[in-house]
Amino acid sequence: MRLDKLWVVAKKDLAEFRTNKYVMYSILLMPLMLATVLPVIYLSAFVMMPPATQALDVGNEGISMEIIDQVVVNGTYEDTSFLRCELRDVVASNCRFEASNLTNCLVRDSYIGNSTLNGSALFHSNYQGLTTSGSTLSGSVDVSGVNEDIEFLKQFISFLLIFFIMIPVVLPTVMASYSFVGEKLNRSLEPLLATPTTDSELLLGKAAAIFIPCMLATWLSFIPFTIIVDFMVSGILGYAPLPDPVWIIGVFIIAPLFCIMSICLNVIISSKVNDVRASQQLGSLVVLPLVVFFIVALAGVFTLGPEIMLLLSGAVLLVDLAIIYFSLKTFQRESILVRWK
Repeated sequence: MRLDKLWVVAKKDLAEFRTNKYVMYSILLMPLMLATVLPVIYLSAFVMMPPATQALDVGNEGISMEIIDQVVVNGTYEDTSFLRCELRDVVASNCRFEASNLTNCLVRDSYIGNSTLNGSALFHSNYQGLTTSGSTLSGSVDVSGVNEDIEFLKQFISFLLIFFIMIPVVLPTVMASYSFVGEKLNRSLEPLLATPTTDSELLLGKAAAIFIPCMLATWLSFIPFTIIVDFMVSGILGYAPLPDPVWIIGVFIIAPLFCIMSICLNVIISSKVNDVRASQQLGSLVVLPLVVFFIVALAGVFTLGPEIMLLLSGAVLLVDLAIIYFSLKTFQRESILVRWK
């Protein structure tokens, strides 16, 4: 394969794309809309979550002592973690209690999980799975609901990754559909097929001309998207969530692999049909497996972690190799030329 011939074909298509306003608007506007408008729409509900439902910043740091499976009577404790303990007449501040029973205790600025309060008072603390009897709770937050909201927000941010994988999947349906059909309509297919290039050079050259602008548009739009998402949710999560390993794998590995898949399938379809709309409609079916995958993930069947994303990358790579092999085997310029005539 001669890379210089391949690049000549790619440059020719890139020059034609630049003169087609429809194609250029599709490349520029769609990623820009997804990167700026969608995060504002989808994340606004989380941003407007009432402050009272947010967990208090207590009982999280400074733990210096741990008491396990003991009976603790009287005393004042700070910066202490209690696990499966029985506590009576204790005053505690900035402590953590797990699976413990507290009787006649005063607790402030702490966390209590899966425990029981009997005749006790809890002030300005977080609690989860708490059973109370004759106790007072003041200024405290049940973080079980808060934790569910935060986990759903994290999962939903991961779900937004689908749009950045769909960009390089959908854009080729516009560009690749013109790859050969456009040549037919412009009456330039016969001279192109008569050039001294091999079938693989011609096919891969056209694929490269589509891959470069699609991925550049995807990666450039990822920058404002990251800035907007981090600005909107960092106050809720306490940190900037993007970029993280899942998004890095998705945007820089899975997205290019899906782009290659979409391009190859759309170029094959474009070489087989004589109508741009038919080419686009058939090519758009590539996004269906991707949509199903992310919907299943959002339903909680599995978590979008780095391991799952790497497994998906390997699966898509194998499919890409099979499609590329099939493309090179089935692509025949002579049959295209005869069918076009």
